[in-house]
Amino acid sequence: MKNLTLNYLLLLLVVFTLSCESSDNDTTDDPNNEITDDYKLVAVSNQGKIYEIGNNTGNIENVAQMNRENNGSILSTNTLIFSQNKIYAIEYVYNPQPINNLLIFDRQNSTSQVIPLTLPSTINGDERGIIALAWDTNNLIGVLAENVLINNSTKHLITINLQDNSISELGITFNEDTISSMIKINSKLYISTWNEGFLAIDLGANTVNNWNTINGSRIAKVSNSELAIMQPVAGSINGAKPGILNLSTQTVADKSNGTTYGLMTVFGNTIYKNGNYLNLVVSQSSNSGLGILKTNLNTNQNSIVNIDSNNVDSNLIIVGTTD
Repeated sequence: MKNLTLNYLLLLLVVFTLSCESSDNDTTDDPNNEITDDYKLVAVSNQGKIYEIGNNTGNIENVAQMNRENNGSILSTNTLIFSQNKIYAIEYVYNPQPINNLLIFDRQNSTSQVIPLTLPSTINGDERGIIALAWDTNNLIGVLAENVLINNSTKHLITINLQDNSISELGITFNEDTISSMIKINSKLYISTWNEGFLAIDLGANTVNNWNTINGSRIAKVSNSELAIMQPVAGSINGAKPGILNLSTQTVADKSNGTTYGLMTVFGNTIYKNGNYLNLVVSQSSNSGLGILKTNLNTNQNSIVNIDSNNVDSNLIIVGTTD
């Protein structure tokens, strides 16, 4: 009996040690307390499926589908952009030459547009593709690769005018490949990569600085001087930990409490809301394999809300919220 008890205790210890969600990172449902949502997350998959997810319950619903020229197209989650009324993305297709379509989904009337874009003739390349987007006031700013099939292809910064869908070249280039997320704050553009550093681009001075000790994804604006970021964890596949990047000191404060979280995709932004940095991460205890990671930047606590559904695209990112 003593040996049986000892073996049982050792088994519990192993399970506890291997768990990717530590005790202060688990969420428990109290049957005596009804869980309600404060708002719903809006998430979009690389197939253009649009979901709404309760921020506290994890209840998920597929509410819409973005139209594509080719229903088999896989969208880069780096190009998914959200506004109060619309969702934007880029579809890269052959018809028969490479075409960059701007996809626009109107959230108010659930209609879609597929708009072929005319790329600047001053940018050369046989496989020119827009591989990332961010907001630029009322328009979009993007990264256009001269050849999406070649490593270290030259990347050009462009703007897309949402009034007439025209594209202008900004005259700024770089070569880093693994662009994972992008955000514009005032006259600065910040681009994270998964393993090639962090780009700080001054759009006024036309300068590109690579902070090569910083890597990551899922950047979200906390303030004009701070970004939340998921940093890669060495020795893991798509393993990441939440942190806060100070743009003035170019340093990252770890907010993980020693826990590594898995990302289904490292490409795309996310959001910061009500003191919480929100990410979709791997959760082995949910039916969908996904959970909402809430990193409270005020208390430095992490918790996971499971998304329990058997019919969810796993490759999706949070783009915004609906109250």
